[in-house]
Amino acid sequence: MPKVIGLQKLDEVNPSGIYLVLISPESIPHLALVYKGKYFSLTHKKSIIGELFQPYYSFLSRANRKMIFIEINGDIENPEVKFGEYSKANLDAITCLFPIKDCLLPESKAEFVYELIPDLYLAGKINGAFHVNLEADLTDLGDFNLSIYPKKAIFSYIESLNEKYVKRQ
Repeated sequence: MPKVIGLQKLDEVNPSGIYLVLISPESIPHLALVYKGKYFSLTHKKSIIGELFQPYYSFLSRANRKMIFIEINGDIENPEVKFGEYSKANLDAITCLFPIKDCLLPESKAEFVYELIPDLYLAGKINGAFHVNLEADLTDLGDFNLSIYPKKAIFSYIESLNEKYVKRQ
């Protein structure tokens, strides 16, 4: 079972750090990248490029969302360029994983975050892992077992977000 190893409670985000962020990792996580205090994410509506991370973090914390922060070792591909290559996540093709993988480990063949994280460990790219609101979900060793799900589940979720968004307009 793929896992994130030895998570510690997040005290603060290093403003010069690089993090792969898993939002709601207990189900199908949404992925984001925090690069030196800037937030990058590919959503069902748009590509978010280089916005300040703190407002997102404050919102997610107030909503008691579960999160994993995987601190990345070394430098990465320019996220402004990589996220700029995508307009939004879409059905049957593009997920939030694509620009993340392009930035962190472009040679990986991973199609899911539960495949990318072991590749990142093997490549020596993970400095450490931290969590927010995940105490009850960790093993006795402080590890987090990643959910395994089919691609169809991701695209169904994107479709439900699109439908929900259309109804709000």
